[in-house]
Amino acid sequence: MRNAHPIPFAAVLLATAAMAFSVPADAKFPRKPVELVIPFAQGGGTDRVGRMFADHAPKYLGGSMFVSNRTGGSGAVGFAHGAQARPDGHVLTMAVTTLVTAPSTVAGYPVDHSSFAPVCLLAALPMTLSVGVDSPHKTIEDFMAAAGKQPGALKVGTAGAATNNYLAGVAFAKKAGIEATFVPYGGAGPALVALLGGHVDAAMADASEALPYLQGKQLRTLVAFSDAPVSSMPGVPISAGKPYHVNVASFRGIAAPKGTPKPILSQLVSACEKTAKDPAFIEQMGKFGMEVNLMLGDKFGEWLREQHETYAQAAKSAGIAAK
Repeated sequence: MRNAHPIPFAAVLLATAAMAFSVPADAKFPRKPVELVIPFAQGGGTDRVGRMFADHAPKYLGGSMFVSNRTGGSGAVGFAHGAQARPDGHVLTMAVTTLVTAPSTVAGYPVDHSSFAPVCLLAALPMTLSVGVDSPHKTIEDFMAAAGKQPGALKVGTAGAATNNYLAGVAFAKKAGIEATFVPYGGAGPALVALLGGHVDAAMADASEALPYLQGKQLRTLVAFSDAPVSSMPGVPISAGKPYHVNVASFRGIAAPKGTPKPILSQLVSACEKTAKDPAFIEQMGKFGMEVNLMLGDKFGEWLREQHETYAQAAKSAGIAAK
């Protein structure tokens, strides 16, 4: 599989040893607006979930929250900023699938799940492959047949060279026995826009990211890489039971810098739980085809560790593990 635009990670990633801050145990929290770092561009599913969380969380947190999109290096710039922040709860980071995939696929990736204190999981969604409505590929079998006839000719947009949907795409191509050229963008949102503009032949995105375009009849989703039908995408075929099946999901959660004091972390976990159970938040998530999958604190941390191990094995199987 070929990456059309290799990313010079060594040029954009800095050393990321955590800064040594001490936070008084009795420090009032929050003392100022809380920053929620989103490591990817506006318009994608991570951005949507982050902004919805930032809209609803303040009433349970006891203070305001603002979003900052810090993009670059397949999420590394934003993740590094969040990991290096003062561990006082005033900088949170969207913990998404790239955090457990990139360390296995990109040599020298500066952070991983262990760089953070887990707060909560909010959602987990299957990956999809979509084409434009005018595409000659009506089914996933059509797409595979075309790729088989012209190895490397079909271009597939992804969120970045180390992201989960890139890994899912490469793993799919390997299992399907085809070659495609994967073109990394600043997020799934830009990749889908590139698809709509005819710059790529297909795009990888999770179900929530593809859904608005599917509902608007702007694209056709050929397959959802899932073990079960996707309720928000009736009629979309799933890969379960097929030779090309890869069970990879896209998840979104919240994390704090490692070393955040337990009283503050407990306050963050409580606010996250209340936000995730807020009917207004649940309804807003549902409008984008996302179901809330709540997991808190240490349990979320253990789940992240398991996901990291699963994706590490997937990267090896796909032949794209970092050396």
